[in-house]
Amino acid sequence: MPCLIPGDSSPTCPHNNIRYASHLPRHQVPMKLHRLLIIAIFTLAVSACGFHLREEVRLASGMQRIAVEGVDSLNPLGRDLRKALTRAGAEVVEGSAGRSAVLRIASNTIRTDVLSVGGNARANEYTIRYHVDFDVLGASGAPLLAMQTIELTRDFTFDATQALGIAAEQDLLTDELQREMVQAILRRLEVIGRDATP
Repeated sequence: MPCLIPGDSSPTCPHNNIRYASHLPRHQVPMKLHRLLIIAIFTLAVSACGFHLREEVRLASGMQRIAVEGVDSLNPLGRDLRKALTRAGAEVVEGSAGRSAVLRIASNTIRTDVLSVGGNARANEYTIRYHVDFDVLGASGAPLLAMQTIELTRDFTFDATQALGIAAEQDLLTDELQREMVQAILRRLEVIGRDATP
């Protein structure tokens, strides 16, 4: 029998799963709810703290007072880099006074390219490309790390009937690429410390 109203308590109403579950024995419902709650909390915690689950980066002593040029603190990359460098034990300074190194971002671009076109001549697969070029100079201006290039990509499928969902997915993928880019840059900076170790 079809559901008459949203609050219909009929067990056959397809939109009334929660109310129908209330007819189960009292001891069964809490167990299922607890299980779902634990899974949800764990998933949210892992996604929110994934940044911190990775091994901490250790920078060379000559990079403990570092400046970041090419991206300001309002730019997502500039903001997240400054936070990550601080977590790695460095002091992020502005300007040239007192700095022991400078991280220079020469290129910071995100673009979306078409991967494939469907039978209706419309693009149905895309790739997001995040490209960054950077180098590191010491206090004297001598290069500590030559120009580096990092490019990260994520693919996604476009469905015109799910335009809003796809836009949200694209935003999530872009955020994920930005977090991974920060980690990739830090790993390159860590190489400076390893090379300087006898």
